[in-house]
Amino acid sequence: MMKRLSLMSLVLAMVACSSNPNEHKPSPLPALPTKAEQVQLNKQHALFVGKGLKVDEVAPHLATQNDKVYAASHDGMVMAIDVNAKAIWQQPTQQTITGGVSAAYGRVVVASASAEVILLDATTGQIQWRKTLLSPILAAPAQTSERIVVQSNDGKVYGLDAKTGDTVWVFDTPVAALSLRGYTSPLVVDDLVLVSNALGKIVALDAQTGIGQWETRVASPDGRSELERMVDIDGNMLLSADKTLYVGSYQGQLIALDIKTKPQIKWQQALSSYQALSESQSAVYAVDANSYVIAFDKQTGKVIWKQQDLAWRGLSRAVTLDERLFVGDKDGYVHIIAQENGKLLGRFKVKGAVVDLAIFNQQLWVYTQKGQLSVWSLSIKP
Repeated sequence: MMKRLSLMSLVLAMVACSSNPNEHKPSPLPALPTKAEQVQLNKQHALFVGKGLKVDEVAPHLATQNDKVYAASHDGMVMAIDVNAKAIWQQPTQQTITGGVSAAYGRVVVASASAEVILLDATTGQIQWRKTLLSPILAAPAQTSERIVVQSNDGKVYGLDAKTGDTVWVFDTPVAALSLRGYTSPLVVDDLVLVSNALGKIVALDAQTGIGQWETRVASPDGRSELERMVDIDGNMLLSADKTLYVGSYQGQLIALDIKTKPQIKWQQALSSYQALSESQSAVYAVDANSYVIAFDKQTGKVIWKQQDLAWRGLSRAVTLDERLFVGDKDGYVHIIAQENGKLLGRFKVKGAVVDLAIFNQQLWVYTQKGQLSVWSLSIKP
């Protein structure tokens, strides 16, 4: 509760500054290559999920499992969708879904602003159990075969029994006096679950027992004011196949950690971001707080390129496919960027501000604030 109450001070401060003539304005749409050189995508399907999303709430992200996409709306509708964007089932929960959907082990788990965790059968959508915690949940849960791991807004991390929803363990993480609205989702790595806190640290817990195994600092809360000391880790962490963990933070840095045994820092670079990271074979891609898109070399951390033409356009996280990067903005445009050099290759428009993107079945799925989920073919024509 302290975290959310303290956020009001930040909101008021931002409102007070809204008349500042130096306030950042979204960049105009940047020029594209000639039409013959642009990358074109083709819209295949579209449907709507519930009644859409609220502008002032944390948007629930998409999840994929096997041959389905799972999505949720703020009015509590949870849907399973096939590769042709046809609804397989939909289940009303009467909850304000926040943070996202978790799909694994034949289960779908969502969490709400009313502190409720809900587990559904992935095949039928039937609700198996509901569990009410003590504080709102703003990030998607994580799953192991036996545990549902949830981090609530008061910093508590819960390990719930996957069959019953009963609390097996609780781990407390500290909360900051002032922080962004949100959390990164817990990340399961073998027998561990990694969680973050608003003080810039990552903690590894035994997924079965909740006992702490190690912790490491990603960013230091430096500065004279509470605003300057905000170093939230809100964007989801990225784990590469070689067991390198990439973590970005707000007003902090991007750090690469080798976690094969205990964490060892491979490199770190200055970065302020609250979006999830993405990767290709050789690079990690971040969207920073200015809506710059930045490519970092995976081995050295060196900045390969920085795309600044989309500054302050309220970019979503970026996703990668076929040597291209896709990122959406608050005006409903999806921008196509070359992974090699950051060059803008094209764009298209959808209905509503883009809140999440996913690559599924070799297609781009775009989820918007109006609740539209559209599917775009990646059979790109030069």
